[in-house]
Amino acid sequence: MTNSNQILSSEGILKTNSTSTNVVNIRSAPVIKEGNVIRQGKSGDRVKILDKQKPSGDTRTWYKVQFGKQANEVGWVREDVISVVPPTKPAPDKNPSEADTLVYFVTETKTVRVHGKGQAYINVYDNKSETTNSAPAAKLPKTETNNLWTTYIASKDGYTYQVRFIPGADTELTIIQNNKVVLQQKGFRADGTEYRPK
Repeated sequence: MTNSNQILSSEGILKTNSTSTNVVNIRSAPVIKEGNVIRQGKSGDRVKILDKQKPSGDTRTWYKVQFGKQANEVGWVREDVISVVPPTKPAPDKNPSEADTLVYFVTETKTVRVHGKGQAYINVYDNKSETTNSAPAAKLPKTETNNLWTTYIASKDGYTYQVRFIPGADTELTIIQNNKVVLQQKGFRADGTEYRPK
């Protein structure tokens, strides 16, 4: 397998790649092999996409899908038998209010904002290309009492974004791809409701 696994949270609609049937094979692994069909869905069935990967030697992407309500009702379908439906929840504001901004800072090449009420988001704006990557984020629990860092983490398109800060002090952005750090920069001009708690 290649290392292009990534966690997804979208829906898909099964579709057939045959003109003679509307059946879609759901497999136990991302490979077409005798005996690994664990369920047959129908064209038009909705599934939850959990993961995707492109196995070594395969030219197509495979999607790990949940086809029922039970956690163990999971299998794999190839890209030619599924249409990916983007998440329906509204995209977070590009310029959230100050009250919704948990931490904001600038690095040498990026502008970083963690914001949201309830669900947090990380926005990473590339100052050169003028593009923003935004993804739902999770706040990591502090495992040591002497750890001063607050950390948020998000994944999108094969990248992991880690935003760390010590309230009122240091800030840092780390971007990881394929388990390798591709960017790590200290921040400056920081602000936000968690950065400067009242």
